[in-house]
Amino acid sequence: MGMNVGTGGGSQEPDVMVDINTTPLIDVMLVLLIMLIITIPIQLHAVNLNMPVGTPPPATEQPVVVTIDVDFDGT
Repeated sequence: MGMNVGTGGGSQEPDVMVDINTTPLIDVMLVLLIMLIITIPIQLHAVNLNMPVGTPPPATEQPVVVTIDVDFDGT
């Protein structure tokens, strides 16, 4: 696989490793596959909700406006 063993001579440069380590790639792909297998049944058994449609109609009555006047002396 990707393991290099020493050549015996200490003065030579080590050989370049040309093999690609595919173990992390396989691990990630298996995790993604497991997540896909788990999430598909959850999506198929979704709960149907009756959500309100649109905005509520505007109020027909005018709101009561209260005005309070306070003078400088507090009356």
